[in-house]
Amino acid sequence: MKILALDTSGQNCSVCIMNEEKVICDFNLSTGTTHSETLLPIIDTLCKFSKIDLNDIDILACALGPGSFTGLRIGIATLKGFCLGAEKKVVGISTLEGLAYNATEFCGIVCSVLDAKNNNVYAGIYKYENGKPTRIGDYITEDLDTLIKILKEYNSKILFVGDGAQSFKERFENEFGDKASFAPIHLNNQLASSIAKAALDRAQNNDFDDMDKLNPLYLKKSQAERMLDGEN
Repeated sequence: MKILALDTSGQNCSVCIMNEEKVICDFNLSTGTTHSETLLPIIDTLCKFSKIDLNDIDILACALGPGSFTGLRIGIATLKGFCLGAEKKVVGISTLEGLAYNATEFCGIVCSVLDAKNNNVYAGIYKYENGKPTRIGDYITEDLDTLIKILKEYNSKILFVGDGAQSFKERFENEFGDKASFAPIHLNNQLASSIAKAALDRAQNNDFDDMDKLNPLYLKKSQAERMLDGEN
């Protein structure tokens, strides 16, 4: 079973090919170049070096968001394009779930947190069960103070992961003291290898998505839409 996974939800353009045993190849690029310019060349390069073409791929997976509105559309459109005329199984994974997979099994809760600017966050709270993260409660798209209030209710050790873990590290340390841990800096990027692992876990339970119904998980409107609707 071979999985081609994409994550274009943030600044990092990430592509991975994985099977049940190992990561076959993995490429991450965070140079500010737009994903529309880099994604297809990266996929082509990985296929050439691994000597695996799209006909060999069994499952296509991608990050659904939250994240960059444009980046998410590029990733999902690319995945759907690969599915045209090919019978491929498809799995969409939340960006926040992918970040939780960046972490190792943790004795406490894992908080995947993305900096949504203006002191706002996208967050998901996870607990590792049977070697994989399971989300607790709803996704959180609120201000930082609200996230902190929610996390304090768990009275637990917390591992923070994602760009928000870096952006708000000082505040988390002040609020949670020695209960707060932080993922290493190289694991705060959204990674296609984690999307691939999450998709593999889903595939092993025969849990796939309908390609025609695969859409970005935005959680909130874009800034342009909010301005159009007269919202802040």
